[in-house]
Amino acid sequence: MRKEVFLVFVMVLVLLCIPNFSFAGVANTEHDMFSEGKGTNTNICSYCHIPHNAAGNKIWSDWGNEAQLTSGPSSTIGNMCYTCHDGTASLVGQTTAFNSSLQQHKVTSGLDCDMCHSVHDNANGMFINIAKKEDSYCAACHDGLVDAGGLGDMTGVGNHQSYWTSAASHSTGASCSACHYSGPYNQAGTCNLCHVKAHGAANYSKGSITNPILRYDNSDSAFCATCHPVNTQASIGGNKHPANLSSAGTWGKVDCEGCHDPHQPGVADHPFILNDTNTDSQMCVNCHDGAQGPDIGNSHPAPFAFGSIIPLDGSAATGTPPGNVIDDDGRNGPDYPLNSGDLICESCHGIHRKVDAAGTKLLRITNTNADLCSNCHTDK
Repeated sequence: MRKEVFLVFVMVLVLLCIPNFSFAGVANTEHDMFSEGKGTNTNICSYCHIPHNAAGNKIWSDWGNEAQLTSGPSSTIGNMCYTCHDGTASLVGQTTAFNSSLQQHKVTSGLDCDMCHSVHDNANGMFINIAKKEDSYCAACHDGLVDAGGLGDMTGVGNHQSYWTSAASHSTGASCSACHYSGPYNQAGTCNLCHVKAHGAANYSKGSITNPILRYDNSDSAFCATCHPVNTQASIGGNKHPANLSSAGTWGKVDCEGCHDPHQPGVADHPFILNDTNTDSQMCVNCHDGAQGPDIGNSHPAPFAFGSIIPLDGSAATGTPPGNVIDDDGRNGPDYPLNSGDLICESCHGIHRKVDAAGTKLLRITNTNADLCSNCHTDK
């Protein structure tokens, strides 16, 4: 009998010697209500837990706003967090994580705040239970290895911000604040260029794209326009592609996503994050087939070899150049290096420009008095 008692005594001593990692993870953090001056009890566990007559299976104490456990805006775990993050103990999350009018990061079925946060572990900051990868919490899940949500690698080279880091200049006509946001996790060149960290995004979705947690509503490419004001169309009349044609069933507007995909790492021959290759105007032909856009029909032949025809103005940015010379953005050389040296659609048209008064043809050179035609057909 003495032997058994001795063994129990030893086991108790061993358990008492094991450090309480949960306690250590909470002590001196924002979840330490004593150190935060929220109470006088030095037992920091007691602010959230009690061993007897507790609320729920987490031995939840009634120190917080217990009514929120069933009436909060979230589900089980989220409502537990909300008992304090509703303003009774902390204002953090009130205007973002628990704002039902704003979009939140999706959560896996059966999880809530605990998908990304661990109440007892602040080692990674903000009580996040994943470590940064590639200097981003996003990359911890949204890389090619984890492939969260089956979305693919959203953080590797080839995505929107990675592509533009090679640009010689970043003067887009937008203000500095269009790209550079305040806060330690909102630098340009990261996912936070377009997305909020996880909470409090614009309530915007499009088609199959739900919960993109964008900073701003991107209806009619309005968010894209904050950084690319010179490349987006006006809402009426249209100064960029397309021209809001009223004929043939009203083709309407094409937003930026109609041609561009901000997430496509590792895709070859897709300059300007285009969602398809545009070698020799292939994307133009894909839409201008009479079904998705006005039919080109038996138009001016393209591609067509210039041959002996030499444009009066064949400059890369302003004239009517061969396909392999076109450089509409003035950065990093020819826009489509795989183009042939023929006359192609973009030799006469610029997708993001309007020089003709009507604004319906997206011409590179105005055709008033046949100026565009005579630029090449000098003998006519």
